Amino acid sequence: MKKFLGILVLGLFLIVPSQADDIRDFQIEGMSIGDSALDYFTEKEINDLMQFGFKKSKEYAYINLREEKLDNFDKVLILFKSEDVKFIIHSISSRIFFDKNIRACHKKQKELVNEFSELFEKISVKDDQGTYSYSGDDSGKSKVTTINFQLNDGGVAHVGCYKFSKEYLEKNNYGSAQAILSISISSSEYSDFQKYRAF
Repeated sequence: MKKFLGILVLGLFLIVPSQADDIRDFQIEGMSIGDSALDYFTEKEINDLMQFGFKKSKEYAYINLREEKLDNFDKVLILFKSEDVKFIIHSISSRIFFDKNIRACHKKQKELVNEFSELFEKISVKDDQGTYSYSGDDSGKSKVTTINFQLNDGGVAHVGCYKFSKEYLEKNNYGSAQAILSISISSSEYSDFQKYRAF
């Protein structure tokens, strides 16, 4: 049975009848790793929404879904190989905006990490990377706290809190949310490509 990531009134919650066997057991906004994006969108919609730009490579493309099209998150990115005519999903990355409240972000991150620790206990290694400067901000003012779960099949589940400087957001026209919770699941192939930097 697949497990679901969703938001209830009191916060982010995992519906988990049992431990996970595989990264594909999880859904974000109803989608799982290994699904075809064609199960959720027409080919025209995919082509109209498709964007490039990750790590200055066109090997992977993505669809950027915003709040008005989502049930549980403020933003979701769906990634697939740009040349794949079946649009098989390799990564799903979701975001929740906390405006400037990094403490609330860290609180939700801790709750999720505790849940993930139980879910992935038998099939993963927990990788707590601590807090470090966000690589995309040359000033060093933006920080990220990252905890990953490296699964036996090579997939990765990621939970990160990003605290962006106001200057960085303004410079890149990224909006006003300085504290962002990132939750993602990725195939082993995409994880190798991205090197566990999920934002």
